[in-house]
Parts: sequence; C-alpha cells; structure tokens
Amino acid sequence: MVAIFKNAKEAEDFVYSSYMNAIDNIPKDMPDMMTRSPHLTRALLDKTEEPDKKQRNILVTGSKGKGSVSRMISKLIEAHGLKAGLCTSPHLVSFLERIRINGNAISEGDFVKYANILEPYAAEVQKQLTEAQYIGPAGITAVIAMLYYLDQKTDYNVFECGKGARYDDVTRIYSEASVINTIFPEHIPQLGYNLPEIAFNKAGIINSTQRFAVSAVQQKEVRDVICREACDKGVRLFTFGQDFLCEKICVDRNGTYFDIITRNSKYRNIRLNLMGRHQAYNAAIAVCTAENLLGGVKEENIRQAFDGITWPGRLEVINRSPLTILDGCINRECAIYVREFVSEMGNKDVISIVGIPDDKDYEGVACEMYDISRRIIFTTSKNKHLKFTTAQMDKAKPMLGEKLIYEAEIEDAIETAYNLIGDDGLVCIIGTQSLVRDVKEYFKQDTLNL
Repeated sequence: MVAIFKNAKEAEDFVYSSYMNAIDNIPKDMPDMMTRSPHLTRALLDKTEEPDKKQRNILVTGSKGKGSVSRMISKLIEAHGLKAGLCTSPHLVSFLERIRINGNAISEGDFVKYANILEPYAAEVQKQLTEAQYIGPAGITAVIAMLYYLDQKTDYNVFECGKGARYDDVTRIYSEASVINTIFPEHIPQLGYNLPEIAFNKAGIINSTQRFAVSAVQQKEVRDVICREACDKGVRLFTFGQDFLCEKICVDRNGTYFDIITRNSKYRNIRLNLMGRHQAYNAAIAVCTAENLLGGVKEENIRQAFDGITWPGRLEVINRSPLTILDGCINRECAIYVREFVSEMGNKDVISIVGIPDDKDYEGVACEMYDISRRIIFTTSKNKHLKFTTAQMDKAKPMLGEKLIYEAEIEDAIETAYNLIGDDGLVCIIGTQSLVRDVKEYFKQDTLNL
C-alpha cells in the first residue's frame, strides 16, 4: 500500500475532499433527499469487504442529545467489561475525537493508516460522480471507524447519525439496533418542511436488520410516524413512558440524581456525572438500549458507568470557582434546558456568555437566558468560517437593554464575566461547537481521552 497521507491533517482533508469538490454545485436550501447520496457510503463498505456486517452496531439519531445518549450507551457497554467503539460528530479540538474505543480517541497513526486504505476505493467511486454528487464526510469517517473497530475487535459500536437519518450516510451501516431521541423542528427544509416530515426523516434510522429500536418521549405526531416505521420494518419498538421511564430527578452542582424504571428492573438513586434534568431522560434511553443489547445489565455497572462519565460541552462544569457551565447550545429549545438547569442550581448571581453565529438562533437563546442573568455577554468564535456581525448587537440591544455587553474575544468575555461575578455566582457559557472548543482550549482541558 502506497502511503498517500502522512499526517492527520492530510487524512482529514481526504475525508472532506469529495464534498469540497462538489460544494459549489450542490443545490442550496433543498431537502436532503435531493442533495445527499448515502448509497455511496454503502458502496465503500462493500468495496472494503463489508466490515460493518462482521460487527454489532447501534445507530443513534434525534434533534437533541444524540451525542450524549451515544456516549452513555458506549460507557454502559464498557462498564460491563466489553470493548465499545464510539463514532460521533462534530469534534471540538481534534478530528481524532470522532472515533473512539472505550473513550480514547483513535491515534493519528491509525487514522492515517485507515484513510490510506480507504482512499483508492473512494477514488474509484469518485470517478463515477456528477459535479453535484459527493461521498459524505460522515460516510467516509464511518467507514474508517468500521475498519479500525474490526481490527481492534470491539464488541459493540455506537454511531451517532448526522442531522438526519433516512438520507444520512451513517444509516447505511449494517446495524442491530437504533435509538431515536426527542425530535423537534430543525434544519428546515433539509430534513423536511414540518414536524411529521422531519420525523419521517429521523425514523429512517429504523431498518429490517435490527432486533429493536428505542424512542424517547415524543409528540403524538412524531410518535405515530416512528411506530408506523417500526411496524413496517418488523422491528420491536421500546418507547419512553410505556417500556421505560425516569423519575425523582434532582440536580445539584455534584451531578444529576434520579430513578430509572424499565420492564426488567428498577434502578434507584442513580448518580450521573453529567448535569441537567434532560440528561436523566438520556440515561433512561441508554439503560433501556443496553438492557436489550446485552440481555440485561447490572446495577453496580450502571452506577460505575454514569458516576464517571464525561462529555465535553454538554452542561459541563468547566470550572468550579466560580462555578462555570459550558454548553453547546444554538437554539431556543436547547436553551430551555440550560435555563432550567441554571435555575435549579439556585445561584442568585448569573452572568451568561453567548457565542452563536448570525445564522443560528442567538436571539432565542438570549431571550431564554434574560430573566435569570444579571449580564449577557455576546462574543464570537475563532472559527473564521462562521459569520458573526454587528447585526447581532443591533437586534439584541432593544431586547436585552443594559444587560448586554460585547466582547469580541472569548478570553476577554470570560475575564469580564469573572470580574463581574462573585465566588458564589455562576457563569454560563453557551454557544456553537467552535466556541466550546475555544473555551476548552482556554482552560487547557483535554478532549481526546474521556
């Protein structure tokens, strides 16, 4: 094998190369069914001797929390003495974070190795494409992960889908289970023009190769779509409220506490290292999934898994003095969870830092945080591909008034917040994943090994 790529940067460029070749010819603001070609990922898997069909894979989708659920499932598998692959996106600091085994990111050497193995097959597929067609970056990443996991002899692999499912590259992986977290309107029109259409897109994660599917609490019109899909594919569906639930949720600065009840057992006073009431619901989904994957789980292993779990940028305690929370939130729906959590902490003095680009819902986030924040500091990310303009301040000023402060650099925003807050106050940093990365780097915290 000729080594085409010599380092992780060159291998990462390869992952995006097909998409970048087509980007100027891809129709804008069109549904995924008209712009995506996930069958090309299946072609790569077939050309590499179907590594996915030799492994046990779980797919996860949803509008919020699919990354957290994916991490929880993998951690539960690991806690039962097994080897768990985990493939997620996006990354914060290094692309290597997207491919993990038992929480540890793939090495640069292995990433380059498997990219070199895949490149000739990708080049063969690429020759057959039109100017507007491309092999999705998530698909190429998933195939690299599958080859790596096969050689590493993982017991199970958990794959987080992209924004959709039915037309998502990741769903072309052979799988034995699927998970659908709560669905709400998002990515219109790529996923659809209304909630039922978006639900239909997400429900495409269910396929006839699977033993079962698990669904979070859903609105009735979403639930109906998912149930119909599972019935059509002959897949058993476990739903929140009917087959499993969580209750007695309590959150403090040490974690989230709750009970989980399934058809198999009751797990009382579970502590989760991740913060927020919504994480208790995510944990219940993960436990139901693990029960059915493994044929049962041990309560002591659940406690071990959840007590030590970390997941950067998900209501993460990034600093304790003053208490500083970091969350990758870019819309009002997600900000509701953040606001509820901050309110539950009971801190009377709260400074919020918001770093969300122009094309995302920075107004909705700021509106949700207004009542609980003494000051709201708008800032930007170092990612030059994201658009931050003075229009944000112009729109936010009438709404936020004297509470609004602007600091262009995240370092200055954090320092300003810390100068304004007392030791018993709380700083809440909310923003795009690029901002989460900037904050993690500011605090010199590792993202490769969880």
